[in-house]
Amino acid sequence: MKGGGGRPKGSKNKATVAIEAMFEGEAEQIGRRCIALAKAGDPTALKLVMDRIAPVRKGRPLHGLARRSNESSMDALLRAVLEGELTPEEGKDVVGMIESAARIAATKVLAEQRQEQIEALKRAGASGALGGGVMVVPIGTMNEWEEAASPAQHLLKAQAKE
Repeated sequence: MKGGGGRPKGSKNKATVAIEAMFEGEAEQIGRRCIALAKAGDPTALKLVMDRIAPVRKGRPLHGLARRSNESSMDALLRAVLEGELTPEEGKDVVGMIESAARIAATKVLAEQRQEQIEALKRAGASGALGGGVMVVPIGTMNEWEEAASPAQHLLKAQAKE
């Protein structure tokens, strides 16, 4: 068992329980009053109502973001940020998505290599060519593994751009 006790997961703290008890049966009346105040022009009530009706959208679609000839994805992102097409935060988010796609592609390639190794070990074991105590490790050198992962990473990046 981890941790040192505390409230059970999903339970509410005492303040939340007390506030919910105060609002019991009053929420509809308070909501209607807030809407009436908003209709009358009260700026605070108007903000509350609008934040519920049309919350501020986080992020935006990135239309027309494209690489130029001889430009890497990272170069294109940096250029878009420097030229004001993207905010630095948006650029950072896109870089994070590209890095995630690359990690996924690399993990997929590694899993495929390990599966090939397992199959080879099974075949070798079935033929009697193997003894016991075999450890599965990546095939070849790190450079060979990166070369094998690269096409899958590029494919995922291209799919993410579409």
